[in-house]
Amino acid sequence: MIHKKALGIAAKIGLAPDAGMHPMVAVGFEQLEARYGKLPPVKYYGHHLAHAAAAYLTSGFDEAAVITMDGRGGPLSAATWHARKDAIDTLEEEPYTNSLGWFYRDCTRYVGLGDFGEGKLMGLAPYGNASVGLPRVDPLIDTVSSRWFRYKSPPAKQLVGFPRRVTEDVLSGPYADFAAATQHELERAYERAVRSAVGSSHSKKICVGGGVALNCSANGKLLASAVAEDMWVFPASGDAGLSVGAALLCARDIGELAAERIESPYHGPEFSDDEIETALRSASGISYTRPGKLEAEVARSIAAGSVVGWFQGRMELGPRSLGNRSILADPRTIAMRDKVNRVKGREMWRPLAPSVLAERASDYFKVVPPNAFMLFATQVTGLTRESAPAIVHVDGSARPQPVTAELNARFYTLIALFASLTGVPLLLNTSFNAAGEPIVCTPADALRTFLSTGLDLLAIGPFIVTKIK
Repeated sequence: MIHKKALGIAAKIGLAPDAGMHPMVAVGFEQLEARYGKLPPVKYYGHHLAHAAAAYLTSGFDEAAVITMDGRGGPLSAATWHARKDAIDTLEEEPYTNSLGWFYRDCTRYVGLGDFGEGKLMGLAPYGNASVGLPRVDPLIDTVSSRWFRYKSPPAKQLVGFPRRVTEDVLSGPYADFAAATQHELERAYERAVRSAVGSSHSKKICVGGGVALNCSANGKLLASAVAEDMWVFPASGDAGLSVGAALLCARDIGELAAERIESPYHGPEFSDDEIETALRSASGISYTRPGKLEAEVARSIAAGSVVGWFQGRMELGPRSLGNRSILADPRTIAMRDKVNRVKGREMWRPLAPSVLAERASDYFKVVPPNAFMLFATQVTGLTRESAPAIVHVDGSARPQPVTAELNARFYTLIALFASLTGVPLLLNTSFNAAGEPIVCTPADALRTFLSTGLDLLAIGPFIVTKIK
């Protein structure tokens, strides 16, 4: 039994990755063993090493520079690595006391976008002018004279020149410019770390992991900058993917690793047709049918203006809806973008993403992402502005998902049928949830969200569900 005082000290300072299990985790395992009996051997891996493993060992690369960045993971906030074969060697580390993730989090909170609102700040940034906002952000972070970055101070009125936002219009006053400057500084710090890793490792391929790697605007600019010849981001690059990284490291250590590129994000729960129909039969306020050609009927409904909940197959791994737990709509009008934001209860200024037939992606996006995980923002082409304005953000960007028949046959067929009706080979695709809620997982979740929002239709498994008015 570890002494209580020792536990407190260890919890306060954090254990080094090679010093053993964190006491809080140890207590949890002790409780499991007391209840269930002797447990199998447990291996402990450092937080950032697990991020690096999830990023690299799912990339399919034989060798790469790896960059991990988040708020805090154990004693670190960031690290660079050189990975070869199944070895992942540390290059440089940044202590948690200097955190790019915390900088972005604190600025998000200051603009009044709440906890876990970093994606909202990223969406707000294009409405502002970074050069106007930089004098307000410069007192907070140094991305010029430091190694990669130095987070100097959280935002406060005496530093940034305006008070924390409470209820003011976020598109007025200094907020959008502040968001733009915050995003600018994150991108610059992120790129400096990437270039450091590339230079030290002499690698032409990069893998990125940690919560900062969910910033698709920064990822898109890195991809477009050609800092490396290839770039990989694991779909669950935040803390949700740590268990995958740890499992891959354990498989490596016991000689069972078969590292390969993970092309599919569909690794979550799935439900049989019988399980879905059982949920439908127990629900009230709905009617449902089982059409012979589900995709064709849904494509016609979307083309006619319906906003559809789309629940199919295995749930996506990571924070993005990628065609199995999605809300889908026609991308051809700005009015539809606004309707979808109202249906979800989202801020009207936030962007919505497209899913596109992979073979047509280069017609609509200037840089086609290297995977289908919606983790890269890119500039759209003129064709997209004309034919699919609902998915174009104010800065001319979008976060596309290239879809192939091999990746997701049913979703690909739906998009193709929509294209045959409209001439537009893409759909507006946003996560199947209401504002402030997680993405739906089960049939019961889907029905609850369908009934509590303004969705017009629910396509769940082989069934089409409508509301009884």
